[in-house]
Amino acid sequence: MARMLFIAALVIAFAYPYKKDNNAINNNVDNLIAVYIDNSMSMQAHSSEKTLFEDSRSSALKLVENLNQAQKYILLSNDRDPKNEYPMNKDEMLLRLNEMKVEAAPILFEDIYNSLAFIKKKNNFKSATLFAYSDFQKNIMNFNELKNDSTIQVVAFPLKSDFQNNIYIDSVWLQSPVLQKNMTNELNARIVNETSNDIKGIPVDFSLDDNIVAYTTCDINANSFADVNMQFVVDNEVDIKAQVAIKDSPITFDDEYNLVLKVRPSINVVEIKPTANGQWSTANGYLELLFDGDALINYQTMNPYNIDQQIVNNAQMIVVNEKANINETMQQSLLDFASQGGTLLLLNDENTDNSYIYNNIGLNPTYWDENKNRVEYIARRNSFFDDIFVKLPDNADLPFVNKHLHFNIGKNVLNVISLQNGNPLLMMSNYEKGKIFVMSTNFNSEYSDLSNHALFVPLMYKMALMGGNAMDFAYTLGEDKMLNINDVSYQYDDKLSLKSENGMYEMLPLVEKKNNQNYLYFFEDLPSAGFYDIYKNEDYVTTVAWNDSRKESQMSFFEKDELYKLLKDNNINVFAMIDLAETQNKASDDVLEIIVKDVAVWKIFVVIALISLLIEILILRFWK
Repeated sequence: MARMLFIAALVIAFAYPYKKDNNAINNNVDNLIAVYIDNSMSMQAHSSEKTLFEDSRSSALKLVENLNQAQKYILLSNDRDPKNEYPMNKDEMLLRLNEMKVEAAPILFEDIYNSLAFIKKKNNFKSATLFAYSDFQKNIMNFNELKNDSTIQVVAFPLKSDFQNNIYIDSVWLQSPVLQKNMTNELNARIVNETSNDIKGIPVDFSLDDNIVAYTTCDINANSFADVNMQFVVDNEVDIKAQVAIKDSPITFDDEYNLVLKVRPSINVVEIKPTANGQWSTANGYLELLFDGDALINYQTMNPYNIDQQIVNNAQMIVVNEKANINETMQQSLLDFASQGGTLLLLNDENTDNSYIYNNIGLNPTYWDENKNRVEYIARRNSFFDDIFVKLPDNADLPFVNKHLHFNIGKNVLNVISLQNGNPLLMMSNYEKGKIFVMSTNFNSEYSDLSNHALFVPLMYKMALMGGNAMDFAYTLGEDKMLNINDVSYQYDDKLSLKSENGMYEMLPLVEKKNNQNYLYFFEDLPSAGFYDIYKNEDYVTTVAWNDSRKESQMSFFEKDELYKLLKDNNINVFAMIDLAETQNKASDDVLEIIVKDVAVWKIFVVIALISLLIEILILRFWK
């Protein structure tokens, strides 16, 4: 009888009996099962022998295999593949899980949740269950636009890598935005140490077209960063594929930073000023005297009543002469020019009206002050004055002004040079990618002696050198969905395409002309970081560089209890929080089925079987 009880209990235990509970996850056809697997770069980290991504996929496959055959599924991931987001059967779901790949850009958890709510409603499901596999980095857990749905249950699987130390290249920039042939430039890179140990002598390489041209090492304190700089020279005027690289393991996706260097043969400076009787005025031709004939500067003049938009788009710096009265439409075009990285300088006299631009940057002109003043303060610590002053004596001979316009300054405008009476002389506003400078006077001797002062030359050259209005030298996967292509001549019947270096990938992006600017728009993420070539009608045009988001590099994750509290505090219906590492060694090897059927009673029958076996052993040993 004991042996019969042992066999019966064992058979029942292997049948996985459970007690029906109304609070259990709904395992019927009215409930949509959604599996979210975080396939971002951070999921390439290893747990034990496999990556976190592989652990997630293995668990998800087991989950789907154990659920109702009639159940409908969707597969959510960071790349948001549309073919995975329509309700599919079990066999399709298993196939999609096996086809999944890593290397997608990071995405906010609230976007995944909101997408599930939309899909559930669109396909008329009464409820949904979200099985979420992720390392739950802190930077993806924002809930500013969360749309709560009480019919969605969440089962979270927070995964944790055994290796959470990381050293990575955070950002790269040039000391001077103007890169010229055979002239020395300096590249800066920020290296971040996400470990609790000080790092000594980590090597940093800088290569141009796969040839290492500079090398250095750096020391970084624990949980800190260090900036390194390397000098280099380019000897041609083509697009140059550059890369900064370090060596670090086991997390390697952020050890390289790609960028494209574009040599600019000259800087285009345009001055907008009126003509008199068809001739340019020489009375205020100070910029022409400064720039004209300089091999670095391509100086041009334009009449405010005859604007060539193509010249404006290709300029790096635009100066609006104090005599040039421009309408609001043109002022908006100048704002668009600055937003794309250009430098805009506005000069003033009593008849100037640049109020449209001033309103957009937070400046309010009030009255003209005709009392003679001298410059008293220069904001030398401002980055604008880097490389201008070696040392400024306390008794330096500074410029004076005879007449100037008084301004009330908003919070987005910096006063970089001011007068003795406290009024600003030169103001600067960071306007999106570019800069707008406003001078409260002008260069005519009636107004000031700026044009004859030693400060005039470095001020004008520094403004010109800051002008960009060109394609960025690097873009970020998952974040940059648009790029400016003003450097590319484009007509409406042209075909533009983006191709990978190996030719295995090609995309036809949307091309749009907006505010006299040409843009490429991307509706899907590129497959990986690297260099991509832009072609026009199958002819090579230029190269662009892409990098993985450095958000993934920050080794800051939610612990299981922290994550549970965060989700609950945001009114998310959390059904369970499961640590795969804790459940992998359980005897049933199927915690997922327990979740679906809620209150499993198979353990009771295992205990009964063991007790029956013990009774049989005791009877055989001691019965007489």
